Amino acid sequence: MLEEETEGDIVTALMDADLEHITLKAVDTFWQDFPLIDFSQLDTSLPETEETAYQIETDKPQEPEGSVRMETYAKSIADPSVNDALWEISTAEHEKLQQMVLDEENWDNAEDIFDVMLVILQSQTDRENFAAVLDFTSEEVVETIEQEEFGLLLDFFQSLHKLLHKETSVDHAWIRPLIDRFFQNLSKPGVFDLITDKLLKLHDNDTEKLKVLRQVLLYFSPMVIISLGPVIMQSRSHKVQQMVLEVIEYLCHRDIGPLEKILEHHDNDLTEKLLPILSRLQGDRVNIIFFKLIKHPSEKVRIEAFRELVSRDPHFAHKLFSLIDDPSEKIRTGVLAAISKQRSTVLENMLLKYLRENSAQKDPAHILACYEALGRCGSNNSIPFLSRILLEKGWNRFKGLGKLIHREGAAVALALLDTWEAKDILLAASKSKFKVIREAFQRAMARSDVSGENAND
Repeated sequence: MLEEETEGDIVTALMDADLEHITLKAVDTFWQDFPLIDFSQLDTSLPETEETAYQIETDKPQEPEGSVRMETYAKSIADPSVNDALWEISTAEHEKLQQMVLDEENWDNAEDIFDVMLVILQSQTDRENFAAVLDFTSEEVVETIEQEEFGLLLDFFQSLHKLLHKETSVDHAWIRPLIDRFFQNLSKPGVFDLITDKLLKLHDNDTEKLKVLRQVLLYFSPMVIISLGPVIMQSRSHKVQQMVLEVIEYLCHRDIGPLEKILEHHDNDLTEKLLPILSRLQGDRVNIIFFKLIKHPSEKVRIEAFRELVSRDPHFAHKLFSLIDDPSEKIRTGVLAAISKQRSTVLENMLLKYLRENSAQKDPAHILACYEALGRCGSNNSIPFLSRILLEKGWNRFKGLGKLIHREGAAVALALLDTWEAKDILLAASKSKFKVIREAFQRAMARSDVSGENAND
């Protein structure tokens, strides 16, 4: 690295640096390979005046035409007698000269720098020198991002990543953490914001840029997920949104922590867009995130989180029992449906307790659904409770719909239990001298979900 104002040429500076793995020699190759201005593209014919015509005619016999012409040009530079028209160029030639100068001033040597840095890194055995080269290269990466040369950046990242898989001795184990730190530094908001700004300017028709940029983003640290999240909401391009979602999903396989932080902020719209990614991930940590989301203020998020957990493991139903009173009817129904799919003493006891303590002010349809779930998940342990509700005369003291709905619910549960003990109680109910008991029995048997199951038996 040279100061802006260097003393002497670059060769001297490199020699002074005393780099042990670089052999130096000075060769003036730049002027041979990359001429600043190629005058061969310009019109080299001279305006013919009497003096120039005379001069050319005079010199013709002595030397070849090419030599004469060059000599004429050389003389014309210092000869005041030459007409000023000699120095005049056309407008087209002037524009071409300006473009040649501009091309030279804007000559991009980033690719050459990356190539040199890779050569140095591949042969470097000193940790501090390796780190210094990476630090220098990171500055060039920032400039490359600003210039939107993502193809060049991808080539460098791919080559650099190969060093991680290169067989190295124990003495060189420091290479991996240094390269990891390199990508982590580039992933910090101060640098990565340059990329998010570029993403927001892309459109659906920027297909090639999106394809290359997607591959570039895969090399960054998962911490960029936090910066990529807002891009999904701010970009008007569907293809940009989809590409960013794919990158986030890939990075989550390396570390799901940043995604978890985004979901904790309770941004409803963003959370809804990220849920499909979470659904495709596996593991206990993912399940924990879903359990947190069942308390989300968004009904849609809670429903999706609940459905995902139940589909992952039906035994999660007992952990989700508290949602039996969720404001969302879909969730309440879903909880009871999940309970109904398994015979479980734990769920049976939870339902019995709920019906004893919390059913007085509940919606009748909901109470009836709870009895149905009890019949599907319970056992003969529930029979004493169900028999007392259906047959005891004490319930006659209750007035209105509550009395009948509980008796009907008990009869439904007993029918779904489908044990000999349960059938005996139902038989007694069908012959009861109390009309309210017989009516509860008849209404329970009229339900298609009850009579249908019994018919199949």
